[in-house]
Amino acid sequence: MEQEEKHIIGNLFEHWAYVGERAGLLTTAPSYKAIMPEGSDWPRRVFDVQNTTALTEISTQIKAGLLPDAVTFTASVAEAFGPQLAAAGFQPKMTLQGMIIYLRENPPGACSDKIVFRLAESEADAHTFATIAAGSFNYRVDGAVVARLLGQENKIKVFTGTVDGAPACSGLIYYDEAGNAGLHFIGTLPEFRGKGLAAAMTTRLLQECVEDGRRYCVLHASKAGLPIYTRLGFEPVKEVITYAHTI
Repeated sequence: MEQEEKHIIGNLFEHWAYVGERAGLLTTAPSYKAIMPEGSDWPRRVFDVQNTTALTEISTQIKAGLLPDAVTFTASVAEAFGPQLAAAGFQPKMTLQGMIIYLRENPPGACSDKIVFRLAESEADAHTFATIAAGSFNYRVDGAVVARLLGQENKIKVFTGTVDGAPACSGLIYYDEAGNAGLHFIGTLPEFRGKGLAAAMTTRLLQECVEDGRRYCVLHASKAGLPIYTRLGFEPVKEVITYAHTI
């Protein structure tokens, strides 16, 4: 696995583990980690699978309802585990493009003055973020889980954006142990799409990363988001693939 791919998947897995630890939801097994919150689809994952031997146990636990039916790998590991994944009953469900930007070479531009950005500091802010994120991605996000992340700005920063006083977009930064920044949950409510809010939120988050002295920043882009992040200077590295159990 190349170093840039390690940056991308390392930030994602560490981010999930941090959220799980803060919320008291993390399951740590010898060969994998998992989070299975009640009433929330985020972060509902099995991840950081260390070897193919673990796939049989994961499959059994999923069928028993003890693990979430979503297992995420970076592309290199997914390729290496391919035959064993298929044999254990796993098929690709969702693919995102892992991307990276070198902030010293690609400093962010100016932010839109039409959006008011707010660093979440209260439980009410956390629930506003959760509402925006849930509406943007069409899955359940528990504001109580988000609230457990606040006040830890050396590790995680949660932002909302409003337009004319109305909640409109969301974004989150996670600083991993390697010193890299990862952008997560960049979302825009449907009624505000097409106005450049995703690019504006991304730019605001990148400015924060620069102010905090980070050099590398990574994210995981959908097909819709790929052109936005490419214009901002992110470069594609490797895909991140989530598998579902089909047997």
